[in-house]
Amino acid sequence: MRQRLLPYVSQMVSLLLVFLMLSAAAVWTGSLFGRAIGPSASLAGEEDLALRPDSLLLRQLGLSAAHVSLTPADSAAWTVTATDGGKELGHIVYSQRYAPETEGFAGPTPLYIYIDAAGTVAAAAPGPNAETADFFAEAYGGIAPAYVGLPLAEAAGRRPDAVTGATYSSHSLIENFYTTLSARANAEAAKASRRPFLGWPRTVAVIGVLLLGVIVSWRFRRVGWIAVVVRLLNVGVLGFWCGQFLSLTMLRDWVARGFDPVASLGAVVMLMVAVLMPLCHRPHHYCSWTCPLGSAQWLLGRLPLPKVHCSERVARFFSRLRLALFSLLMLLLWAGVGAEWLDYEPFSAFLVTSAAPAVLVLAGSILVASCFVPQLWCRALCPVGQLLELAEHRSPSLRRDSKLPG
Repeated sequence: MRQRLLPYVSQMVSLLLVFLMLSAAAVWTGSLFGRAIGPSASLAGEEDLALRPDSLLLRQLGLSAAHVSLTPADSAAWTVTATDGGKELGHIVYSQRYAPETEGFAGPTPLYIYIDAAGTVAAAAPGPNAETADFFAEAYGGIAPAYVGLPLAEAAGRRPDAVTGATYSSHSLIENFYTTLSARANAEAAKASRRPFLGWPRTVAVIGVLLLGVIVSWRFRRVGWIAVVVRLLNVGVLGFWCGQFLSLTMLRDWVARGFDPVASLGAVVMLMVAVLMPLCHRPHHYCSWTCPLGSAQWLLGRLPLPKVHCSERVARFFSRLRLALFSLLMLLLWAGVGAEWLDYEPFSAFLVTSAAPAVLVLAGSILVASCFVPQLWCRALCPVGQLLELAEHRSPSLRRDSKLPG
């Protein structure tokens, strides 16, 4: 009995170590599962004391320090409560937590946005910044009125024109408003409706394709045309239609900020399949039978084009290269630098309308290369594949069918 359980205990330990790795990478975001840690663990921390709205800023937001109290709601907001009666009046949200990379001409232009209990953007006030005062005042005066007084859902969709003569400041303010209000609106909508971000039809489609992949990998993996159909569904449904895939960015954000299992249902089921299938003697299941990018490479690799066949020695080199690059990336994240590299994971190229041009170019290059070198990204570079391989570290009794299909 002990011998039977030992391989599974070994893999559970591997999963725990991977979770700790992601937790260490998430620490530098200032939160863990949505709870502030480190200097921002509470408003008693020096950083949050500096960020907390003072009496002057409260007046700018139409509130009085004598009549309201603030308590931290999360790492990006304070709950506003009336001191007389304890009625909750709404939240003050700090935009820098949602748009940390957004800058104007001379640096960040954070905002404090007061969203009242009715869900209306009741007021806004600029935080400290290094912009030229006259230009910034002109930009703020032209941008803020487009949001104040609107219901949160309506304000979240606004992108007013930039103010002529203060373009940098204008774009920075618009991005702060848009990113912050969109994030809060999505969270409120998901909380109110308790439905997935994708909507139920797409979520059901995601789960259906995942289950089909499980069934085929178990019973029909050697039937060529069925394997092709599954990969086409992965690319078309999971990738382009639903935009569902595992990425290091998403996993790190989940550990840092937490997640709503209903709102993220499709991705949660995908992660469960990726973690549980190796325990059922199906290693590399996600990479082989689920990943949209891996499936696209697999399909292109079947085209009748000249192939560069890798020897065992080259395959081992690719494996070591992927581990080395992943280790370097994790070391950078643990040191609090290098997070910007996560923006270039090629999986987001499936979100064609919002993907960065550099990501589209990278994904295109990977797909072209896969026509001649089968699954080059999977074997030599993919950080998610390496993370999952570390998570499913197995004893020999669990190592069956461990090669990626080529």
